[in-house]
Amino acid sequence: MAEQRVGKVREAILERGRREAPRRDTTRRKPKTAFVLSGGGNLGAMQVGMLRALVERDVIPDVVLGCSIGAMNGAAFAADPTPEGVSRLISEWDAASTGEVMPPSRLPPAVQMLRRGSSIHDSAALRRTVTGMLGANETFDDLKIPFQCNAVDVESSISTWFSQGELIGPILASAALPSIYPPVEIDGHTYIDGGVIENVPIGRAVELGCRTIYVLHLGPHGRPSHELRRPLDAALQAYWVARNSQFAKDLASLPDKVEAIVLPPGERPDIKRDDFSQTQALVERGYSNASKFLDEESVADRRRFASEVLRPIERLVLNARSIKWRQQASDAANAPHGAVITGSDSESAESSEPGGESSGVSEAALEESVGSSLTGVDSPTESDS
Repeated sequence: MAEQRVGKVREAILERGRREAPRRDTTRRKPKTAFVLSGGGNLGAMQVGMLRALVERDVIPDVVLGCSIGAMNGAAFAADPTPEGVSRLISEWDAASTGEVMPPSRLPPAVQMLRRGSSIHDSAALRRTVTGMLGANETFDDLKIPFQCNAVDVESSISTWFSQGELIGPILASAALPSIYPPVEIDGHTYIDGGVIENVPIGRAVELGCRTIYVLHLGPHGRPSHELRRPLDAALQAYWVARNSQFAKDLASLPDKVEAIVLPPGERPDIKRDDFSQTQALVERGYSNASKFLDEESVADRRRFASEVLRPIERLVLNARSIKWRQQASDAANAPHGAVITGSDSESAESSEPGGESSGVSEAALEESVGSSLTGVDSPTESDS
């Protein structure tokens, strides 16, 4: 009798599991393809155009990773990874184009910060925008595609990844650019913009086991003018240098046969960080650039063994022992025309320099570089929030 009861219970559990088909779980099965969405403020409208180009070509990821504005776009896409879902996201961006996300003020930024305490803007308008993008999706489990976003723990100075629990708090934390938006409190910890450490988190995609990484990078457009007129300009300049340097390191640290497809952001647009009036133009720009690039890349794949002249885009195979690898990675990280970067086996580089000599990059330095691309993404920093 006892065995029969156990059998019935077991069958009931199995039947429930069959009825409630679980979504894809990246913690148990390594994803093959990732979308990585970088930060970039109001230029995030270009990412929406890139997403449209990808879904039109039936490119759907196993996991979506986002930082800052990329976390907002990434979560919305993961909730509805269809052409219709992207169209709704475009509508949400249109609604934000009135400037509600960063309400204009006649007061100088320094005075605004003095009035608010820690930032120029509060997060109320940003919260409304995120809520509109997410719709009825309130938790990570509500999303159709696994999604993760990062934010920096102020006290420990490490990048924390959120993949469970409530959505809106981690997304607001990921977008809490210092001095622009206030820090976000989650479970007793204070978080700021994930882009402070990992603005383009391809290291996380590598850690999860992804072999193909589509990078929806907004380029070096966040770079302020070289003319520093105020303390905030200097702070933003330092922030830009740090985050783009990390992206270059991560590209150069790609493991063997891992491919990063960096969609082209195009040349820097003439737009201020708080200008949301050019949303439609930016969406179209992202769509047009990505469409052309993806179609050319498809042709390049079919001509893999043809003459280099016939290949319409540059394909870089970064060699970790080559003396040029750092510069190649930096060029790819800042290229307005996009790039396809494939990690290579370091042993193939022994004779890359004239005379077959090593470039002089030590194993220790190489390990340090690889390690830096995954800073703060070890399992102990994984948040259940």
